[in-house]
Amino acid sequence: MAVKYVVPRSSGRRKIVLIDYKKVLTATKPLKSLTKTKHKNAGRNVNGCITVRHQGGGAKRRLRDIDFKREIHDIPAVVKTVEYDPNRTSLISLVAYANGVRRYILTPKGLSVGDKIITSETADIKPGNCMKISNIPNGTLIHCIEFSPRKGGQMVKTAGASAQVLGKDETGKFTIVKLPSKEVRKIPNDCYAVVGVVANEDRILINRGKAGTSRHLGIKPTVRGSVMNPIDHKHGGGEGKQGIGHPAALSPWGKRHMGVITRKDKQFSTALIIRRRNAK
Repeated sequence: MAVKYVVPRSSGRRKIVLIDYKKVLTATKPLKSLTKTKHKNAGRNVNGCITVRHQGGGAKRRLRDIDFKREIHDIPAVVKTVEYDPNRTSLISLVAYANGVRRYILTPKGLSVGDKIITSETADIKPGNCMKISNIPNGTLIHCIEFSPRKGGQMVKTAGASAQVLGKDETGKFTIVKLPSKEVRKIPNDCYAVVGVVANEDRILINRGKAGTSRHLGIKPTVRGSVMNPIDHKHGGGEGKQGIGHPAALSPWGKRHMGVITRKDKQFSTALIIRRRNAK
């Protein structure tokens, strides 16, 4: 996709870099029956207290109902549109099955209007087709991978992302997959995955250019703790640009928050990891 620049009428617009989707997108409005209202809470819980910082505002948007489970098996579908989704980085496609059902799916790279896809254990190895991961040949690039059988795609769903099938383990019950984070892990053979790379890989070239664009996305500014006062943050205070004064980084509430293990009650998940993403 082509990159386009805006007219630099101000210092904020001077650095803006966008992607030209005119030749890629084929529809401007989503199918209303597959959308729903998105409720915003600005990072607050039921009591109105902020539990997630840096969230608030943003333009109104509707949620698109994405078919991550691909439950319609052995029925071919035709791609009708390629659309923009404001809720995710990847593009989405509206597909119409032969039985009349319509669904939204993540658009793989190379999929265009008029192409046919299918969810089947005997499907061809081409972008958009979904099948059990045990039936996918070694070296194939895949995305939208299930972690538990029939739970729906949970991994590798962002724009330009893909995982690679490496082979089967010694027990024959798992398939070894290399994730985009370089982590190598086992996936149960009954899990489904989609062949191909997620489209819109050029999104990394986008430069928002000004803070107002982030506010339109619902992202509030992030202030470093070291520039705050001691009463506001554990890293605050001092004369000039000093260090944090602690052996490890702390949160505003005095707890360690960088390099701390947060995975709990997931012994099964941890046992399937062959090589961690941070392995030296």
